[in-house]
Amino acid sequence: KKALDLLLRHGQKSTGSLRGHEPTIRYLQHLGPKRLELIFEYSKWILRAKPEDGLRIFTDDIPEVESLPRDKVLAHLETVAKSLVIQYLEHIIVYCEDTNPVFHNRLITLYREKIESLLLEHSEDATESSEADHTPAGSEPGELGRYRQRLLTFLDQSQHYQAAKLIVHFPIGKLFEERALLLGRMNRHEQALAIYTHVLKDTKQAEEYCRKNYNRTSEHSKDVYLCLLRMYLQPPQASSLGVSSDTIPQPNVTAALEVLMEHYEHIDTAKALELLPAGIPIIEIHQFLCQVLSKQTVRRRNQQMLKSLLLSELLEVQQQRIAVQSHHSVITQETSCGVCKKRINQSAFARYPDGTVEHYYCYQKKHPSS
Repeated sequence: KKALDLLLRHGQKSTGSLRGHEPTIRYLQHLGPKRLELIFEYSKWILRAKPEDGLRIFTDDIPEVESLPRDKVLAHLETVAKSLVIQYLEHIIVYCEDTNPVFHNRLITLYREKIESLLLEHSEDATESSEADHTPAGSEPGELGRYRQRLLTFLDQSQHYQAAKLIVHFPIGKLFEERALLLGRMNRHEQALAIYTHVLKDTKQAEEYCRKNYNRTSEHSKDVYLCLLRMYLQPPQASSLGVSSDTIPQPNVTAALEVLMEHYEHIDTAKALELLPAGIPIIEIHQFLCQVLSKQTVRRRNQQMLKSLLLSELLEVQQQRIAVQSHHSVITQETSCGVCKKRINQSAFARYPDGTVEHYYCYQKKHPSS
């Protein structure tokens, strides 16, 4: 403490070898977690005077720094230098690969708060509640675009945040792209796809969402393309999307048919046909049906080939079994062991492919690992 007091006094002078904040930063970095209270107390003046340099006390690649308890450091920065919290969380998550859900949740929350404050600085025409001339998230000018891009990337790539806890802070009616990613992480695919298809009106993004989330072995994600088809053919109510009630979502049969044509392999045919309007001309789904029938034909042919191969293998194995079982040995009073030369009599024995026999005891001595 005396050393830190000395550094503090000299650090505020304009001359001398200990002037400035660097000597204090270097000293604090090597104190370690046992002197955490001292680190917090004497880092305050640096964090307030030189925030970026002060953050190095908790982020530099030094063993004592890396061993500091991150939850306590975060709480300290929240109190003393809140503007540095995002940088600190990005550091421990990206560079230190920390998987603690608390840190991931907190970073998402701070991104959201920053974005909402930036949105308030723009005119009402630029807010997320505006449907006209919608600017894709992350492409807005300035800080707003940068922070939205960072949030979208983090929501897409991180596997450690808790979407169910965060979704309540992303209400219906704004931050649509971010809300769609959270809904997707919760396997609420229809709600996510409703945003892409009827709010953002972005068919490519909707199909990309399906591509990322489709998993034929998962009960939650095996019908994601069917969900997309349903959103095109049976749009939800405007109130559930957070858009103006004046804009009623309309069915998009053309987009639905394109999904059928391009992704028929990932769609349950029977369920898809049930969703299609009763009055749709057969010519509109002719290509889809041909593709499905062709796929079924190929699948049946492959299964028949596999069945034939398996049957052939079974017959071969049975023949080998019969051949092996047909071999026999006749043990007489004169039959002797190939090792000890004593008679086999009624003892257990081992037989080699050439017909030679040995006492089983002698065989085990020759082959102890058998």
